[in-house]
Amino acid sequence: MNKKIIGTNAGIVWNLLNDNQKWDIVQLQEASGLSEKEVYAAIGWLARENKIEIEKNANGREAYYLVIEYYF
Repeated sequence: MNKKIIGTNAGIVWNLLNDNQKWDIVQLQEASGLSEKEVYAAIGWLARENKIEIEKNANGREAYYLVIEYYF
């Protein structure tokens, strides 16, 4: 896997997260068709660009969602 593929996969994951909902890793895998490794690499890319938030939900699993920034 090279950086171009990871960047492309990050775009796929970003588009899924763009629905203003919180997703877990299984949901992202199923919706994107990417492997677990590919999804985690994409999440890392987006996290490095400060585009997503990661939080633990009630059952201890991680949830991913977009960072929403408002500029006035």
